[in-house]
Amino acid sequence: MKNPEEHSPVRRGWSIVSTRPATDRNWYSADMSKRRPLPVSVFQIPFVVRLPEHEPPFVWPELFGRAGRVEIEIGMGKGLFLAGAAAARPESNFLGVERAEKYFHRAVERFLEAPRPNARVLRADAFDLLTRWVTAGSVDDVHVYFPDPWPKSRHAKRRLLQPELFAGIARALRPGGRFWLGSDVAPYFAQAVKETLALGEFDAEDWPDEAPDRILTSYARKYLVEGRRLHYARFVRRDASGGRKA
Repeated sequence: MKNPEEHSPVRRGWSIVSTRPATDRNWYSADMSKRRPLPVSVFQIPFVVRLPEHEPPFVWPELFGRAGRVEIEIGMGKGLFLAGAAAARPESNFLGVERAEKYFHRAVERFLEAPRPNARVLRADAFDLLTRWVTAGSVDDVHVYFPDPWPKSRHAKRRLLQPELFAGIARALRPGGRFWLGSDVAPYFAQAVKETLALGEFDAEDWPDEAPDRILTSYARKYLVEGRRLHYARFVRRDASGGRKA
């Protein structure tokens, strides 16, 4: 089967790079061997998605082994939110995406310790995922919590929260689907909200602090202990007519 990663450029947030080196072997086993060895080979872990074993786009019932709602967390970090959400909503299928090797490794450890049959994890670039691997209108919810703000102006292109991401999320979501956003950096958050609404594809929706679906991430817990103010927003994807669809 043709490797869909070969020769395909991927948006890395601030540059276009070739994915030719990102074979299954050096992307998973070699990278992850730099940390505490996993108790089993990554090739034997059923919840780890390996792109060279698939053709884009994903077919969700095949990926999860069942039909159901699909929720994606972009930048899952150590997997705390993903594990909590998968436990709280067993009817949904969850895909956690993380590019950083050390955090992906920790998320894999978390799910090995406490497996969630409705969760899958993937080490990949979010822009490439949304562009090639996700069928338009096939996702119910997309979550992005506390990405690195890259505060220096010369690093602005490295920021995850930018119009290209919001457009990719709008494409992925079905009408009535939701985009969930969290940040601890007020200017970064405000700019993200402004750019999301400027697309004309979303309506803002109330999301009370006490809502039961406010599941904390590792960073959220850390920042609350430090006394930082956390900023959250939730958006609903409009339908083709510009309205909402439940």
